[in-house]
Amino acid sequence: RAFSDVTYVRVSAAMAARLWRRSLLLAALPLAAGVTFEVAKNEQRCVSEMMPEKGLLTGDWSSVPAAANISTSGGSGGSVMRVLGPDTVTLFESTEVRGHFAVTAKENGLHSLCMTNGDESARETTLHIKTALEVEDHSLIAKKEHVEAIEAELDRMEKMAEHVYDEMNHMRSRSEMMQATDASTRGRLLWVEIAMLCTLLLMGMWQIAYLKRYFQTKKIL
Repeated sequence: RAFSDVTYVRVSAAMAARLWRRSLLLAALPLAAGVTFEVAKNEQRCVSEMMPEKGLLTGDWSSVPAAANISTSGGSGGSVMRVLGPDTVTLFESTEVRGHFAVTAKENGLHSLCMTNGDESARETTLHIKTALEVEDHSLIAKKEHVEAIEAELDRMEKMAEHVYDEMNHMRSRSEMMQATDASTRGRLLWVEIAMLCTLLLMGMWQIAYLKRYFQTKKIL
């Protein structure tokens, strides 16, 4: 068979929806056989999985020489296992011939699991893939990077809570200060109004006395 440089095995949206609805049922079933394919020299082949945002994609891979007479010892000769997001951002990368991966989808869409063969001969790759709802024992995927990510998120949330608490205290102090200023202003305005009232009364009494003397001088009264 002839293969292109990059071959994708895609899962349609309808099939992904059906698989998602049946994920709880799949959780009770044993692990199904993985996907096995051959990767020629300097070739890259990918398997795609539809993932929702914040969904967990986990699994195992192994890559061995396709020819039975070639020794499997040593490194992978430049072979690379990658997990790519919908925007082709690398979420996971390893040069080991076998291992375990667990990534969290940052956005909804097709996530690609790609094996690049940099060896001098063809290699046979096997993938076992599970989504978060299909994982039976979550302790198997609680790796160090996830614990560190959770700790970082908790630290960020703690700092946000402290910031909100400080903001609330600041707003409370400002409110108390404004209430004190308002009470002081009302008291000062009261005294100003009393002074204005007394001034008007004095002016009125003075005007009455002045007019009375004026009329007496003119002998009008």
